[in-house]
Amino acid sequence: MYKRSKKFLATGLTTAFLISAMVIPVAASGDFSDISISARVEEYIASSKAEDPVAELVGTESTTKTEKVASAAERVVAEKAGKSEKALKAEKSEDTTEEATEAAQEETPVEKDKSVKYPQFKDRVIVTVDSGVLNIRETADPEGEIVGTIDRAGIALVEEKGSEWTKVGSGNCEGYVKNEFIQFGDDAGEWAENNNIPKYIKVQNSGLRVRKGPSTDSDILDAVYENETYSVLSQEEDWVEIEMYDGTTGYVNDDYVEVRFETPKAKTVEEIAEMRRAEEEDARREKERQEAEAKAAEEAEEESSDDNDDDNSSSDSGSGSSAAERSKERIERTEEIKKENEKTITEDEEEEEAPVSTNGDLRASFVAYAKQFLGNPYVWGGTSLTNGCDCSGFTMRIYEHFGYSIPRAGGQRTFGKLIKVSEAQPGDLIFYSGHVVMYIGDGKVIHASSERVGIIISSLSYSGTPLFARNIIDAY
Repeated sequence: MYKRSKKFLATGLTTAFLISAMVIPVAASGDFSDISISARVEEYIASSKAEDPVAELVGTESTTKTEKVASAAERVVAEKAGKSEKALKAEKSEDTTEEATEAAQEETPVEKDKSVKYPQFKDRVIVTVDSGVLNIRETADPEGEIVGTIDRAGIALVEEKGSEWTKVGSGNCEGYVKNEFIQFGDDAGEWAENNNIPKYIKVQNSGLRVRKGPSTDSDILDAVYENETYSVLSQEEDWVEIEMYDGTTGYVNDDYVEVRFETPKAKTVEEIAEMRRAEEEDARREKERQEAEAKAAEEAEEESSDDNDDDNSSSDSGSGSSAAERSKERIERTEEIKKENEKTITEDEEEEEAPVSTNGDLRASFVAYAKQFLGNPYVWGGTSLTNGCDCSGFTMRIYEHFGYSIPRAGGQRTFGKLIKVSEAQPGDLIFYSGHVVMYIGDGKVIHASSERVGIIISSLSYSGTPLFARNIIDAY
């Protein structure tokens, strides 16, 4: 008994010595002073019921006992540091080729649900009406109150399927639709394919390469970033051809994107009413602008006529020509005023000196508040941060929360101080062709993007090169 215990003691000391020899250099690479690696390994070995606990711990790759113990220690260190086995192996690798770098950037393919052909429509339906919209009713009855509508090819989650009516949820709307106007699951995908419903991709990895052709050997044109969306032009094995925001086309590997159909969501009757109010307000402002221009032109014409009468009474020759010239000048001036009113900022316009910001805390509050609404829906013409808004409605409401009254739509393009995009600070507005976003720092922007994705965070270059920026916080 004594000899057996002595043998175990000798084995334990040998193991401890080997662990110390192999583990100390590993542990020295990080701050692990708060743990005892050898104690953790020995504790495992002591409690294991396996014939060879070291082999059980490290697998069969290590061939010698020394290698096994060293590998075990390394794994314990990696576990403590939060590193995966894959990352540990990568640290040992000396492969620094371009291919290895590319693989590291594109190492997380989208997990495909192979149980269904069209994962987008799993537990969902698509609207198949030939034209117009499908009414969503409060009850499963053709006389039930209409609570919202959904367009052709719209998508909805199935909440309760019935023989004639199905309860669905889409956007902020919930209610019943008639089964004869919808398709379920993979049948929905087949219908979308057969009816040529447009597709888009949603990028799953930041820095995903866009290539000139459908091959990893093809030239790299650009990179796209997580959660950005692009229209699909065509698909072939393993590759998707997309259209970039600047109109150029390229290919991305379909392992790193989700390919989806363009499927709008439902709108509640309240959202529809809000959109109509916004459209009516825009139409009213446009009418007022046109009336003001017409009145200015009319006054200029009357003034020209009065001048012409005065000239005719004082001279029988040459006066007509002089009045015509003055009339022409006034008309030209009216046109200049009109153009000034319609003027939009371009890249060539001289930029004003950027004001120095003293509102760092306020800017951080802008960003924090805006992020609360990530994932909320995009609604064209909408101004509700919770029920749906468009790009300018989103920025208008964010600023309004902090006491800044700024206009909607194109009015924001001339509000505040014009600055270079490179000078933008968190909270500043950045403008693209037909779109406005809010800068949040680190090359990122937050915006009401589209019906596809709602309110999201994107890279600054998500839509090509920004045109200009506006500092309202410091210049208001």
